[in-house]
Amino acid sequence: MAESDLFFRLAAGREILGRHGLPGTNLFSFTYPDYPDLDTAWLFEVGSIVLHRLGGFPSLVLAKTVVVLAAFGVAYWLCRARGAGALASVAALAAAGFAGHERFVERPHLFSLLGEVAILFAIDTLAGEPPRPARAGGLVIAAVVVWANLHAGVFVAPMLLWLAAVGAGAEHRGGPAARLAVTAVGAAAAALATPVGFGIVHYLRLHLRLPALHPVDEFRPPSWTSDAPLIVFALATGLAMTAAALGGRRRPPRWHRLLPVAGLGFLAARSVRFGADFALAAAPLLAVALTAVGRRLRLVAFSTRFPARAVATSLLVGLLAGATFVPRLAGTVPADLGLDARELPLRALAFVDQHGLRDRMYNDFEIGAYLIFDPVNGYPQHRVFVDPRLPAYPEEMHRLLGRADVSRDEWAAAMDRYGVESALLAYAGINRRVAWWDPERWALVFREGDARVFVRRLPRHLPLIAAREIPATFAFSLEEGTATVPLVARPFASPVPECQWQSRLGDLSFELDGAASPRVLAAYDAALSAPSGCLSGAEEARLAAWRGAVALAAGEGTGALALTDRALAHGDREVSTFSNRALALEMLGRLAEAAAAWGRVAERSPGTALERRARERVERLER
Repeated sequence: MAESDLFFRLAAGREILGRHGLPGTNLFSFTYPDYPDLDTAWLFEVGSIVLHRLGGFPSLVLAKTVVVLAAFGVAYWLCRARGAGALASVAALAAAGFAGHERFVERPHLFSLLGEVAILFAIDTLAGEPPRPARAGGLVIAAVVVWANLHAGVFVAPMLLWLAAVGAGAEHRGGPAARLAVTAVGAAAAALATPVGFGIVHYLRLHLRLPALHPVDEFRPPSWTSDAPLIVFALATGLAMTAAALGGRRRPPRWHRLLPVAGLGFLAARSVRFGADFALAAAPLLAVALTAVGRRLRLVAFSTRFPARAVATSLLVGLLAGATFVPRLAGTVPADLGLDARELPLRALAFVDQHGLRDRMYNDFEIGAYLIFDPVNGYPQHRVFVDPRLPAYPEEMHRLLGRADVSRDEWAAAMDRYGVESALLAYAGINRRVAWWDPERWALVFREGDARVFVRRLPRHLPLIAAREIPATFAFSLEEGTATVPLVARPFASPVPECQWQSRLGDLSFELDGAASPRVLAAYDAALSAPSGCLSGAEEARLAAWRGAVALAAGEGTGALALTDRALAHGDREVSTFSNRALALEMLGRLAEAAAAWGRVAERSPGTALERRARERVERLER
């Protein structure tokens, strides 16, 4: 389970069960706690928290799998009912699954996938001859009521039925057209049978406007770069249907089947989040076309003697087994069915909790849901800055988060307005907001992996800043992403002493450069030139020992000896430091002292190869 949205769904489900009703406002954020929260998936949320309590995340993964398999099962049933062969059906559905697999996650839209193929099956029933309108229509309306409380994607139900009615009218079949139109009206009314009622209209309208303010990946149009499988699937479906139509007996188009799929195709062309919906709905059209083309070409797989059902079943089992086990054997996903925590900044969160930084903490949109429902530490009593519930925040919030050209002063003013006192940023390598925190106002206190933690320079944070501030700021460019920029000049408000600042600056520069670069040496030299007592004894010993090793490698015997002596005087007892001192003495020609130094090295490394080499050097120097 790696779907971040599920976390806020679990938190919402817990609130609904605890309150015996929908909260109605944004309980989970300190930025807009009184802003209306239109919850159109409450039934999914309640079911999710119940499953989580029963079996944790594995139970949710298994439930997700059941819903996905049910959707594909209904789609396969529809393929076969329309006359598609077993192999063609499996091939078409496998292609649809590959094109839309990124959407098969623990989110309520899975029920829309299931609902859409069920509606397509109902359309065939309502448009059939002889029809069963009373039974089919009633079941459709009842199913839409349940669907409406699971996901706002229920709006496609009346849309599909109405498009099918238009298609039946284009086929000059008045009876089926009327039945479908009446059922579409009933489905539209059923879609309002939720606690939010007509609020779903406002909810859907927000989803049309907000992506223009706050770009979200799943709302963008498909592209070759990111969605080539979906585009290829759509083209393949069109080509197969064209080939089937041109090569066979001329039949009037079945518009009641084509128009609903075209409607989903239109939605998918505008927003990739509908890509899986379109692929699954189009799979029966592709399966029927493949069957017609295969039989016309007299392919063996479509002959009556070919064991198509057995082969199709074997292929299906193989596909499912491969999808389950191959990624696990390859190590691309965890072996178990629980929570995939690889994308979560767990160490940064532990740091935040350890130092009490959760209150008034900025967090990225992407991890806001996890902060609401923390499966490791339980439900936190702290609210988040923002989370993925788009309609739970006003347009001004989305406008701020959607901008790419915010200056540091503008960002600081926004954080002041929201009362933010700390910040946790994830995906730091590609997160432009990492570069918006002015080091004069904010101190970087955690930098590890792909997470960064900043704290406002407030009096209560001074001890933490003094102990943990990292002398860095950040720059961002589209070409290179985020770049770490060492802060040579210490911010005016920083409580870190200058010598410690230079020591940390040298450590950071060495990490960035990977070598003893000029800026590393300059920082360490500045730290070591500070008045006595500025650095702790251990820190002075560490820097002096390292700087002495560098001087020795550069052939600077005098400097190396002075630095190693300084390290030893401050408590360094590393064998490497004693060895460097002995080498420096040899370099300076002070052989008797070098022999004694090598003797101390031998004493400190008994039973090792270094002891043997040290004693050999003693013997050679004493000759």
